[in-house]
Amino acid sequence: FYSCLFFFLLKITGEGGKKKEALIKRVVATAGDTVEVKNGGILYVNGVPQEESFTYEHAFYEFGPVTVPAKCVLVLGDNRNHSLDGHIWGFLPVENVIGRAVFKYWPVWRAGGIETAPVDL
Repeated sequence: FYSCLFFFLLKITGEGGKKKEALIKRVVATAGDTVEVKNGGILYVNGVPQEESFTYEHAFYEFGPVTVPAKCVLVLGDNRNHSLDGHIWGFLPVENVIGRAVFKYWPVWRAGGIETAPVDL
C-alpha cells in the first residue's frame, strides 16, 4: 500500500524560515502507523514487511520502532543509504506535503507515469 506513494515535499530549514526546496520522497507511513527498519534493512509497517522492489538497495541502518504522530507522515528516499529523509530528520507535518509526483524521467529507461495509491493525509 504505502510503497506506491510519491509526494513532493517542502523542506523547512533555518530558524523559523522556510527554504523553498521541493524534494521527492516516498511516504511509507501515515499517522498512527508503527514503522521499523530491521532484519537487514527491511521496512516494516505495522509489523508487516513491505515489498520494495524500487529501492536501490536495502538500508544499511536500523530504525525504530516509531509511531507516526497525528498530522504527520514518515517519508524515505528510494536510495535509502544516501537519502536525507525521515530516518534522519524525523516526521514530516502533513502541511509540508505540497503535491504528488506523476511522472518520472530518470533513469531514462524507466521514464513514464508513476503508479500511486490513494491516501488520506
